[in-house]
Amino acid sequence: MAYSTLSAPASSSLTARLRSLAASLIQGWKLRREYKRTVTELRGLSARELADIGLDRSSIRGTARENVYGR
Repeated sequence: MAYSTLSAPASSSLTARLRSLAASLIQGWKLRREYKRTVTELRGLSARELADIGLDRSSIRGTARENVYGR
């Protein structure tokens, strides 16, 4: 039979994990909101304005994703 001893209370570890999870979720929501805002703003531009900045309609989502998420 195996036994394990913990030097720190399990609740503090769980609390840290939950805080980390919450922080990750919040960061994800913020990034998603920024992505949607970027796409909306780029879609609001005319074809000529998009051409001026070197974009076309088919590259809006990819450009927004690269700008926000860095991919």
